[in-house]
Amino acid sequence: MKDNKLYHILDLIEEIDKVDKMIFLHKDSTSNLMSDQYKNQKLKLSNYLVKELLSNSDNRTEVMYIIKLFIEKFYTNEISHLKFDENDSLKKIENVFIENYN
Repeated sequence: MKDNKLYHILDLIEEIDKVDKMIFLHKDSTSNLMSDQYKNQKLKLSNYLVKELLSNSDNRTEVMYIIKLFIEKFYTNEISHLKFDENDSLKKIENVFIENYN
């Protein structure tokens, strides 16, 4: 990975951290508007970060470890409260993992 891509990815991580802090700051607000906007921004930045990691990793499998670290750091709370509707296609994918790979 070239230095400019590395620094771009590090900047993205820093930006996501700042947004995450803003989400925490607004978590007890009476209105969900700001919190929802920051959560949406965090998700967009996170998607972009994962795409950048995957496209600039020279096909190294270690990038999956970096993505795992990222998810554990910035999405632990969301994952712990995750609940799919029965008809959600993601629920079906989850079931495949649980049934076949646990």
